[in-house]
Amino acid sequence: MSEKVSILKEYAEYIYEGLDGTLEGLTEKEAAWRPTEQSNSIEWTLNHLARISNLSLPRIIRGDPNYVPKGWPEDYKEKHYTVEKMMKDIASGKRVVLESLGRLTDADLEEEISLWGGKRKRKVGLFAYLGELIHHRGQIAYLRGTMKRLKEKDPKFLS
Repeated sequence: MSEKVSILKEYAEYIYEGLDGTLEGLTEKEAAWRPTEQSNSIEWTLNHLARISNLSLPRIIRGDPNYVPKGWPEDYKEKHYTVEKMMKDIASGKRVVLESLGRLTDADLEEEISLWGGKRKRKVGLFAYLGELIHHRGQIAYLRGTMKRLKEKDPKFLS
């Protein structure tokens, strides 16, 4: 494995480990809570992260915009799943992403693939979606921190 690919894979591992820590002990009530009607819940964010981990990143790594893992529901985005199920789905996607990243070469990173209505280097798509994982981890951390402070003020919050 090249140094570039090794660093990219190590960075992806770091991102997923941080996400695992941010989600530790998450309850269904916490996952469903939204600070405003317009806000996304952690539940919505987990669904999104599961799709990034199982569809978006593998599609970029493979260079196949139509890739769908065997058994993946077409309507995953519209379904309600438990926190446990979505976390398992994220973990499953993580395994595939990390294994697949480890098989890439420097030339693969530089290869032009179909992305966002045009041709872009594979590494651009990987950077973007790894950034999405970080971005949404931050959103989850913000929501969990807010809930923690609200519980400190009112122990009955989310009881």
